[in-house]
Amino acid sequence: MLLTLEPLWRDHDGMLELRFSMQDSGFAAEVNFYNYPEAIEAFGRTLQEFPRSSTDEVVFENGSNSPNAYSWLVLRVFVFDGVGHSALEVECQRNGTRLVSARSRFAVELEPATINRLGSQLANWASSVGGQSFVFDSKL
Repeated sequence: MLLTLEPLWRDHDGMLELRFSMQDSGFAAEVNFYNYPEAIEAFGRTLQEFPRSSTDEVVFENGSNSPNAYSWLVLRVFVFDGVGHSALEVECQRNGTRLVSARSRFAVELEPATINRLGSQLANWASSVGGQSFVFDSKL
């Protein structure tokens, strides 16, 4: 699985426009969204301690899935069985005309240790985000 966040623009108050992309096993998703580095850092910190139980689920949601919203991104990390097997699900949507609208939803199985590593690297990146892109390859 390859997950990237590319900073596109920064507002005077620190809000970022980011291009999110994720791909694995023939599936891919890409969407631009706006958020503050602190929200991304908090999500990363939560992933560092995942899972806390056999039913744990952590969600990062940005935007709205209403037809009037420009884009929507949801990342869900969850345990899918009683022995702790886990996955990362991405669901995103870009609204607009028939030529630009798109929707993607898929999940990839990841070891909890890989999710913890993703969280650590994401939190570290978000706490000092500059012009560098965040790139996470689950196979490394």
